Amino acid sequence: MDNQQVSEQINTGELIQSVDDTLVTVDPFKLPAWLRALVDLRLADLQTKHAATSSFEGGRAGSSAAARAALDQLLTYLRDGYNFIRGLPSYQISDGERLAFFISYGWEGGLIGDFTDARVEFLANQAIIVTPQITPVARQYPGQLMNLIEAQLAILNANQPVATGGLSQVATAARDEALRLMEAVTSRVRFYYCCASDDRESTPELARIGFQPKRGPNEAETQPLPDAPGPVTYDATARRLSVNAPIAHASSYQAFRQPAGGQPELAGESDTTTVSVIQFSPLIPGVTYEFWLVGVNSRGEGPESNHVTHVAT
Repeated sequence: MDNQQVSEQINTGELIQSVDDTLVTVDPFKLPAWLRALVDLRLADLQTKHAATSSFEGGRAGSSAAARAALDQLLTYLRDGYNFIRGLPSYQISDGERLAFFISYGWEGGLIGDFTDARVEFLANQAIIVTPQITPVARQYPGQLMNLIEAQLAILNANQPVATGGLSQVATAARDEALRLMEAVTSRVRFYYCCASDDRESTPELARIGFQPKRGPNEAETQPLPDAPGPVTYDATARRLSVNAPIAHASSYQAFRQPAGGQPELAGESDTTTVSVIQFSPLIPGVTYEFWLVGVNSRGEGPESNHVTHVAT
């Protein structure tokens, strides 16, 4: 499932909620309490699980970098361990004993060999297991070296699940199941609207919750332009515009900006109700800008929202 499908279902669920909130109890299109509760429950679940997948994807790059750095540092420390055994003086250890210690620590044949990520991780774990068993203590990897190996191995183990996408796959599967359930409940809401009118699938009320009423062979209508956005607010820290409720008939959103004395320019696009104003280029410090938002669909752009003025810093 892609993010577009998720966003569409979230927008549909929010639209159903906002329309239902305006209807009085005797209105035939007012959802029964059990159905409204199911919409609320599944929408909240989808929003939470969608946010979780976005968080994992955002953290994956950072975790990959942290895991890579830990592996590189472990390689350095493991070379130090190899050199420690090789550096034990011959008057303290025989050649046979030295080879036995090499093998115990995972250095097969006493050779340093080639390093793969899997071998680095194996040698680090082997050092942690074997070191306490080595006698005499003077022939163990030094305590300071073991502390460094254990610290880097802990960093590697903490970041590997996210870096390899394992946790992300679990979160995505949960998100997709929540999406399936949300699609099912919005279909039930559509069916309820059809049952509430003699017009059935042709009832105009379906358009209020984002569904296209069924048209006769000669009654097809073009999609209306998006409605005017509600009041938009500007987050100066995040540099983005937001509108509280989805814009009716809008499939995506565009943010525009106009520097003082300049021409309007497209600043950002999104399939959610929050749009960056620096998606395509940064703001110029000290310049006063006007920002506004429009809804967009296959027919084009809808009316502009209110304009917000801000001096870039």
